[in-house]
Amino acid sequence: MTEETRPYPALRSVADERAYLLRRAEDHQQLADRSQEVEARAIHLRLRQMYETQAELVTIVLKD
Repeated sequence: MTEETRPYPALRSVADERAYLLRRAEDHQQLADRSQEVEARAIHLRLRQMYETQAELVTIVLKD
């Protein structure tokens, strides 16, 4: 099977997955900081929180 035809994407290491999620959280914090609309800011802050929570959980799940 080639890279393009794999049914599932390759898994990242726990450290790489956690780093990715924390980068996304930081991205959303920056977007929230720049948002002019209250609703958009709230969405970005919620997404930041979700990515941070996921980063905490990934170390538990992927290590098991």
